[in-house]
Amino acid sequence: MGSVLFLLKRYLWPRETTILSLALWISVLGVALGIVQLMVVLSVMSGFERLLEEKYTQITSQMVILPRGADKASVTAKEIEKIPALKSYSRFYFAQGMVLKNGVGGVTLEGIDPLEQYALKSPVTNWNRVWRDKPMEYQGRNWIWIGQQLADKLQINVGDKIDMLLPKGSDRQVKPFVVTAITKFGIFDHDLRYARVDLQYLKELSGEPWATDLYKTSVHEGVTLPEAAEEVRQALGTRASVRLWNELNQNVFLAVKHQKKLLFLVLEIVVALAAMNVVNLLMISSHSRRRDIAILRAMGFRMKGVFGFFVLQGTAVGFVGIVCGIGLGVLVCRLLEM
Repeated sequence: MGSVLFLLKRYLWPRETTILSLALWISVLGVALGIVQLMVVLSVMSGFERLLEEKYTQITSQMVILPRGADKASVTAKEIEKIPALKSYSRFYFAQGMVLKNGVGGVTLEGIDPLEQYALKSPVTNWNRVWRDKPMEYQGRNWIWIGQQLADKLQINVGDKIDMLLPKGSDRQVKPFVVTAITKFGIFDHDLRYARVDLQYLKELSGEPWATDLYKTSVHEGVTLPEAAEEVRQALGTRASVRLWNELNQNVFLAVKHQKKLLFLVLEIVVALAAMNVVNLLMISSHSRRRDIAILRAMGFRMKGVFGFFVLQGTAVGFVGIVCGIGLGVLVCRLLEM
């Protein structure tokens, strides 16, 4: 074994540079670059997936509780407060409308209670992170927070008055609203098509002041979402359904996961090609060293030792390439974070 290690050291770090030794280090570089590509692409995709998770949980929350059935009115906020896994909640309600101001923009109106949000120690939506223009003081009920993309499209600023076309049964109505804030969630489609208004006022405009509230919730740290969802189902039974954030945005995250798997497969092929280059190098090395092998065999060197030498040579090339690739990959990822 000592003689094999001696030969390995001699051929990996020869006294004089030869074409074969240069090809060996080119193989090391090929393996290293393949590892770097694999690390960087997967890191970027994982970071992008976490960014989407952060953005969409700001929009839809970690978990949504939807009362249903004949007894849905019996699902109250006090019941939700008693569920240990839930850290906080907020009520909301949906309706459709069209903004009329320097053009037309269709929006989904989300009714919320801002006082309820500010009263919580850890609100479901951290509004301080999504303001483009913070709310101005306004005493009326007809306030509206619109998204940045919609504001840019219709040239709307804080303090502007807009008209909102709303359905009311089989009829329609136009109501005035005052833009008191502009939000920026970071998802283009959401910032273009969603707006927030007063919860009870939206119900009254929709002709359903008695309508049941829906609930956005967040869970305590250390509690997984499936565990929290199961706890909610046990507490509320069939009176409510539970939807997790990744279920509400399933198409987006399935597309990201499939793209990540495809890129991983492509980069694995690149790394495999680099490994085949190492095998090709070993074949050329064994062919060019026939005279050396014959001399070693004549001196009593066993064929097992010759075979072990080439296996160790390939292992050393792959190991050095992987270590260098991991080091370079970490360095590149650090630079990309800056």
